Order: sequence, then structure tokens, then C-alpha cells
Amino acid sequence: MKYILTIITLFTAILIADTTANIGLTLIDSDVSFSGKVKHIIDRGKWTSNFDTTYTYKTSDGKEKTNDLYFQYKEQYELTEKSYALGIAQFDYDKFRKDYDLRTVLGAGYGYKFIDTETWKLSNETSLAYLQSSGSELIVRNNLGVSYNFSEKLSITNNLLFESGKDMYLRNATSLMYKLSDKISVGLNNTYTDNVTSKNIFTINLGVKL
Repeated sequence: MKYILTIITLFTAILIADTTANIGLTLIDSDVSFSGKVKHIIDRGKWTSNFDTTYTYKTSDGKEKTNDLYFQYKEQYELTEKSYALGIAQFDYDKFRKDYDLRTVLGAGYGYKFIDTETWKLSNETSLAYLQSSGSELIVRNNLGVSYNFSEKLSITNNLLFESGKDMYLRNATSLMYKLSDKISVGLNNTYTDNVTSKNIFTINLGVKL
């Protein structure tokens, strides 16, 4: 486990010079919620590589309640202007998950961009994947993403990931961001996950495009 986390950390550090980073924090009495997110995209014509790393931490009444690391690597190949094939590798570490702390997913599937304009974006990805957690099984993944630009500076995005299996996995991330400049954004983020137990992390975010 430590070896995998070290690889992810080093890999993220290599990419950070070309990426977008978000740091979120909320402090309410003795409760603390923290979220750190790093996204990186490499566009090579018909091929696109996507890297997404998120670390979340939460305490309540002085006790640690959440300590999660989520990493996803996705490779896309453009089939048409709106459709693409994809391959996915995903690691999800949860310190407090019962029976097992690490889920790994490897899969392949198909994505389609229903709407792709300057104002609206709506896409869906469906894939078959091999899940390793407390056991091994074949699952179906579906990822629905939508974003809307209210103006050149204000936008909202929502990403809903569902994975079937013995322990169903649901992850819904919503972000409302306002651009202060081409490099700096501020906003609100809420991430809800449901896998064995449900969790909700709300943060006030600072986004930096490096």
C-alpha cells in the first residue's frame, strides 16, 4: 500500500508543473474538512490523457473521520467528433473502510459528448472493469459529467460516478468556481461518496492553474 501511494505522490509531483490544483478547507468549531485536488490533461490530437488525484481529510469533535486518497488515470482515443474509446485505471484508498482499505479498478469503455459548446458540456462514459477490493469481480462503470458557464468568470460542474459490484460505489462531486484571473479561481466544492458507508466533504476552494 505504501509503495502505491509513493508512486502516486511522485507521479503527481512530476505533473504539477502543467496542471490545475485546487485546495479546499472549512473550519467549523472543532470540525475540519480538507480537500486537495490535482488535475492534468495531455492533448495529443486523437489521444488525450487525463490524470486526477484527490486527497480528502476530515475530523469531527477532534476525531479523525475521513482519510481518503483517490487517483484516476484515463486514456481517450477520439472515434468521431463526439465519441471516443477509453481505458481507465483507478485507485481508491479509504483508511476507515471496513474489511479493506484499497479498491483498484481497470477497465475499458465508450464515451459520448452529447453537448460540447462554450456554455454547456454534457458527456457520459460507460465501461466494463475489473475490480479488486475484498475480492475480485467484473463491474459496470458509468460516469456522467455536466458543466455550465454562467459567464466568462462563473461556472458550475458536476461529475457523477457509479460503479456496480458487491459494494456499490457512488461518487458525486459538485464545484462552483469564480475566476479572479486566468490563473486564480475561488469557489465552493462538495463531494459525496457512498461505498460501505457514506461521506460528505464541503470545502471553500482556491484553484490555481500552473
